[in-house]
Amino acid sequence: MSYSQRQPSGVRRHASRLLTVSLLAAAISIAAPAFAHPEVTQRTQVEGSVYQIAVNPHNQRVYAAVTGNRIVDTDGSVRDVAPGIVVLDGQTLDVVKRIDTGDTSPFGLAFNAETQKLYATDTRHGTVAVFDVQSGERTALIDAPEGQSGHVREAVVDPATNTVYVSVVGGFSRGDEPAPKSAVWVIDGKTDTLEDVIENPVQVATGLAIDPAAKRLYVSDLANTQVAEIDLDSHKVTRTFAAAAEPASGKSDKGEDHGRQEAAAKTINLEIDTQRGLLYAVNREPGEIEVIDIAKGEVIDSIPTGDGALSARLNPQTHDLYVANRGDGTIAVIDGETRHVSAYLPGGSYPQTVAIAPESGLVYVSNKAKGRGRGAPDDVPTPYEPGGNTVIRIQP
Repeated sequence: MSYSQRQPSGVRRHASRLLTVSLLAAAISIAAPAFAHPEVTQRTQVEGSVYQIAVNPHNQRVYAAVTGNRIVDTDGSVRDVAPGIVVLDGQTLDVVKRIDTGDTSPFGLAFNAETQKLYATDTRHGTVAVFDVQSGERTALIDAPEGQSGHVREAVVDPATNTVYVSVVGGFSRGDEPAPKSAVWVIDGKTDTLEDVIENPVQVATGLAIDPAAKRLYVSDLANTQVAEIDLDSHKVTRTFAAAAEPASGKSDKGEDHGRQEAAAKTINLEIDTQRGLLYAVNREPGEIEVIDIAKGEVIDSIPTGDGALSARLNPQTHDLYVANRGDGTIAVIDGETRHVSAYLPGGSYPQTVAIAPESGLVYVSNKAKGRGRGAPDDVPTPYEPGGNTVIRIQP
């Protein structure tokens, strides 16, 4: 006789219910993973002054633009580091190779996943260099048109049309010379030549964000805390709207004139959520993100993030926004639903730019070293900083 046959029926029913509850609990435990917060899982130091980074979704490589400098190693020795593009493994952050950029000092980076090309903006020389990521060869070099400013900064790619857009800062005068006009370069990705120049869309052009489906490009104006919208068919500015909320009284809480307050906000970069029709304006001076309803052209929310907010990227997997706060060395994570900061993560000396792998949702942040004092001679080496010139990986 089996054990179950020797037990009273009530005991057997109770045991059956316990087994059912246990199996149900186990199923729930498997189906609902424990809640996890974003965390920094890897940190790697690279040689040179690191600026922008980009991710290749095809092979999970991370590309970091570094300018050359003279550095002090941990043992006190001094050596020169040439500019280049450091290629990192997206999982381990191990250095895979280094692309020699020659006389190009890359600051900004944009990656076309379809053509496997990197577009590097060289602010020092006023050029955009094009690199084939497989061979590491420079395949093209695009110069500023004669008589126009070459202060190139940000680059974005429209993969649907194989077009690259580059912001040219302009707006700042030196001495008695008139201020150069800002611009947006339009580069044909098939030939890697300059197709058009959109002149003076704003006073000081810095950040860019693109909506390929709507055929719209957005340009931030650092001088006037506003955003210009450009039609990608006509290359004309269709409208301009504020990138900071205006108090109802027209004055700040301290009674200051709002025009001065708004101008001080300094909209440095942009990010876009095309699914929700939102534009995120990164305002450096107050250290906050302004959420703009694109259809209305109105600021609908302001989110304080941290000192010296510099750049932001939207995670397509979670819809969270990651903000690099250069001033306080943190990464702020903004919940896409509540629009509140859900986490602050340690960045490094100067968190610079954010890049996100579209499929895995892994987040990468570059951290520039504080470096030498302003005005230091070129032969003065850059001091060693444990948290400087690093790339970190964040598990969302």
